[in-house]
Amino acid sequence: MVTVARNPPTGVRWLFFRLRNGQSISPGRLHATWSDAAETNDCAVRREVVEGAGYVYALYAPHGLQAPRRAERRMRSLLEDGGYCFTMGALAGRRAGED
Repeated sequence: MVTVARNPPTGVRWLFFRLRNGQSISPGRLHATWSDAAETNDCAVRREVVEGAGYVYALYAPHGLQAPRRAERRMRSLLEDGGYCFTMGALAGRRAGED
């Protein structure tokens, strides 16, 4: 399981996802997967509590993330390849024409 950090991570919360009940992902694996998907080591991950709804995994990266849509597609693919069942959403704004 990913532990909740005492201080909020720096950067922008680009994506969030929830795993199917009974599934979890270690902090190290989640960070490595997100770093690979975002193509940067300047990222952070958190497991956050949503009151009455369980946990959400939040994925942070720098504001100037080069290809946020590609990072999202890669993250989805890497989670699927790892056998995870999940729902995912994006929070950060995107400009028209971004990859």
